Amino acid sequence: MLRWVTKLRCFAVQSRQVLPPPSSRRLLHHLPPQPLHSASTFRTSPPSVIFSSWPLFASSPSPSLVQVRHVSSRERKLRRKPMTPTTSKIKKTKMKSYSSYKSRFRTMNDGNIRRWKEGKRHNAHLKSKKSKRRLRKPAIVPLAYAKVMKKLNFSA
Repeated sequence: MLRWVTKLRCFAVQSRQVLPPPSSRRLLHHLPPQPLHSASTFRTSPPSVIFSSWPLFASSPSPSLVQVRHVSSRERKLRRKPMTPTTSKIKKTKMKSYSSYKSRFRTMNDGNIRRWKEGKRHNAHLKSKKSKRRLRKPAIVPLAYAKVMKKLNFSA
């Protein structure tokens, strides 16, 4: 009987003790420690009743009950990036012709590009008269090359 009375006294003393205010860091991240007899009240009563004794929690729920999704700065950058790359990964081709080449080609009235044949500047004594005569005549650039040359503004 005496043991039972001493246990009741211990519980009464624990319930009367005023808990020291926890530090601000602990208050933000953890719930305050609950006495043993209030464990049953925690299950049956809504959270607003429990937190009404704490002035900080009166307006907002406990930080431990609020779910926060932490997003890293890398994830934020990936979310902001456009799906297509701003600069292409393909090797860039030069879109400018050498200005010295412009004098070697002429655009004719019908749109074809005329060129003079190469190989007649030197070693003429090794070439036949027939081939030298052929080299003197101009040739027409094939259409596939002419299209690219027009884009690059090749001809003068």
